[in-house]
Amino acid sequence: MILENESKIKKIPLVGYFWEKSFLHYAWISGLYSVLNIFLLWLFIDVLRIPTVVASVIVIGGTFVLRYVLFRFLKIIG
Repeated sequence: MILENESKIKKIPLVGYFWEKSFLHYAWISGLYSVLNIFLLWLFIDVLRIPTVVASVIVIGGTFVLRYVLFRFLKIIG
């Protein structure tokens, strides 16, 4: 019954793409990525008093690499 419903959902235009496992992983990793960026920028700029340009380069570069590693680990990208 459940497999039947899943196949029906996947046939709905545009909805089927969002039902796939890779999209759900991408969505929660992207949400986590955004929260992590905000937290780390706040930490570096306000708490550690690192200049904004330097902190932004470190945080954005670091989380970019982290996102790639997570996508590879979860086998979302080849």
